[in-house]
Amino acid sequence: MFRLAHVTDPHFRGFRGAHPGQFFGKRAVGLANLVVNRVRKHKMELLEDLRIDLRAQAPDHLALTGDLSNVALAGEWRAALAWIDLSGVPPESVSVIPGNHDAYVEAVVKDRAFEQLFAAYQTNDLAREGERAKAATYPFVHLRDELALIGVSSSVATGDLGAWGQIGEAQLGRLEAILLAPELTGKTRIVLIHHPPVMHKPGEHRNLRDREAFAAVLARAGAELVLHGHDHEDQRAELTGPAGKPIPVIGAGSASYAGGPERRARYSIYEIEGGAIIWTSRVHDQATDTFHEKRRERLA
Repeated sequence: MFRLAHVTDPHFRGFRGAHPGQFFGKRAVGLANLVVNRVRKHKMELLEDLRIDLRAQAPDHLALTGDLSNVALAGEWRAALAWIDLSGVPPESVSVIPGNHDAYVEAVVKDRAFEQLFAAYQTNDLAREGERAKAATYPFVHLRDELALIGVSSSVATGDLGAWGQIGEAQLGRLEAILLAPELTGKTRIVLIHHPPVMHKPGEHRNLRDREAFAAVLARAGAELVLHGHDHEDQRAELTGPAGKPIPVIGAGSASYAGGPERRARYSIYEIEGGAIIWTSRVHDQATDTFHEKRRERLA
């Protein structure tokens, strides 16, 4: 049995190395929101509790599906890297993709700052030998036992205050080719993406704009599971694969959220064996200050 942990939207904080010139435009608005709202809603001590629980669960692989930062500062990402280092999961057993907060401003997207820092967790097992040391081109693929983890980026610098995402036609074409690649035959194909590929909450300003094109790719090529974050709550949906086969689409809540029990800090564990997938959600309990199992559901 393979055990996959899914953690998303931790929103680490870290300002070391930042300078005043970085805080203008959208980052200035984001900083104000961080000071007024996010420091109350997202607690770093919950991430420490989650890390301890994660070590105890001893997953075979860890997938982080974006929003590791608040305003895409290197200090925030370095805090995330330190957390990963202490998680007990070795680098070759970690997959990381960006969220919209990791593409907060055009400069970090243009410089591929996120990809440079997290390169160790974005290697592509389908790339030719000489290409594997390069910064990630999405989607990337991690082949682990019976699993194929496919990391997709829906993160773009929106240029506005929206939180919408977009995969893009070129990346969608590569995704379809990967899902149909002979190296993935017989494997449980798990697509990692930040934005939900279905609309759970209204408003195009925060949703995946090419979700219909993404759904069309999966309808033709198939997949066994899609994991996402973004909405800061557990979510369940389905897309339709070839021959009408349902593809579970599971969203996890924020790893650091300090709200009520329905949205409080959480992460998921997937137990995968012989094509069967069991989803367990582990949630922080404020009374005991520990994580515990909230739900357990067989998906396929």
